[in-house]
Parts: sequence; C-alpha cells; structure tokens
Amino acid sequence: MEKKAIVYLTHLGLSEYEARAYTALLSENPLTAYEIAKKSGIPSSKIYEVIRKLENRSMVQSIHGERSKGFIPVPPEEFINNYKSDMEENLQTLNNELSDLKTGIDTSYTWHIKEYEGLLLKARRMINTSETSLLMQLWPEEMSALYEAIENAEARGVKVAIIHYGATNLKVGQIYKHPIEGSIFSEDNSRGFALVADSKEALLGKVSDNNLDMIWSMNEGFVLMAEDYIRHDIYFIKTARRFAPLLKARFGDNFEKLRDVYSDDIPL
Repeated sequence: MEKKAIVYLTHLGLSEYEARAYTALLSENPLTAYEIAKKSGIPSSKIYEVIRKLENRSMVQSIHGERSKGFIPVPPEEFINNYKSDMEENLQTLNNELSDLKTGIDTSYTWHIKEYEGLLLKARRMINTSETSLLMQLWPEEMSALYEAIENAEARGVKVAIIHYGATNLKVGQIYKHPIEGSIFSEDNSRGFALVADSKEALLGKVSDNNLDMIWSMNEGFVLMAEDYIRHDIYFIKTARRFAPLLKARFGDNFEKLRDVYSDDIPL
C-alpha cells in the first residue's frame, strides 16, 4: 500500500524522497529529521532539504519538544483538499489566460480520431463545455457512456436533441427514436455517431467492433453539414410519427423506397 501511495504522490509532482518522507510520517509521528531519514531510507544529507520542501507544500509541520525538533504530517484529507483547491484555481486562471490567446486558432483543419476512448474524451469535453445547444445521433453504447455529461449540460440550461437508435427509457433532452435502426449501418456491422455543440464544433463518424473513424472540426462548412444532417433526420422522424400509415403505404413498411435516393417512381 505504501509503495502505491508513493507512486501516486509522485504523479502529483512530489519527488520520491518527498513522498517517502510523508508516508513515513503518516505511519508514525512525530519523528525527528534523523528518524524520518532512517525510517524512509532517505540519505541524511538530503533529509532537511526534503522536509523544507514538504513544509513549503504545507504537508508537514514542525513541533518543538524538550530536546529536539520533531515533525508531524498534515492529515491526507487536508492535503488533498488543499491540493485540489489550488489546482482548480490554477486551471481556471490558466484557462482565462489561454482564452485570450485562442483568437488565432485555425479552425479549418480536421482532427481524425481512431481510438474509442479518444472519441469519448472528445465528446465529453464538447458536452461539458457546451453553452447553448447540443444535437446528437447516438446508439445505446455511446448514450450510456455520455449520459451523465448530457444530463449535466441540460441542467445548465443547454438545449438537447438526440436521435437515438434502439429502445431507451432514459429521460434527457428531446429524444427521437429512429424508426429504421435495423437497416442503417447494417452492411458493415457499424453504428453512426454525430455530435454538434453550440453550432461551433462537430464530431462525426462511425464505430464498429474492429474500427473507429471519427472526424472533429470547427470548420464552418463541416459543422453546418453535420448539423444539417442531424436536423433533417429529426424533421423526417417528426413527419414519420404523424403520418406513418400514409408513408408506409407509399414507401414500404421500412421506408425502403423513400431511402432509395437514386429513383423516385412514386406517383405524386
């Protein structure tokens, strides 16, 4: 357990000596500098420098005994809360500073995503930073992975519309169940994904068991195409809901004649 704690402490920016000294104090305290060095295996020539750095991090406090100076650790809960608070403040300040510089960003490029975890990370970031609207086309797998972020966005006042392939009892935003999910993407056993945030950035592509091909961009033409794609699917779903018997009589039970864009032999 102590070894794991040392590894995670170094991930936060502590040196190995600092991590070893702190965990040594957690297991027994108070300790003198000599005792910390002996217990943690830190060279005695380094121990006062290590303790000074831990004091600067507000992780260790000194106490004065009758004959010697000892040290006690700041409780882990206090250290972690302080670290979290400082990190959040620094990140917010950094975000503000960088936002002043991003006016020069080239929005014409496209970013290709080939890893599924990369897709979810990008999608969550888009949802978490959205301010006005979210348009989405999701299948159950991605809906489940992104549901909490979508729910939080709606709670912030973001308008949400989702085309969902397959049955769902989830309640978030306006969900449109796609009526022909069984025939879309079926040829190569894949599923589509589309996300447009605030009409400013889009993530579009397909997912399959063996492959993922996604494109993200802030390119105005790409975003417009993705948003138009989702909106027109919603227009059709709304129409099909209200005129299903007539549409099926004209175009087939699964709207196959409607989906055949290369012919239009249905009488007007």
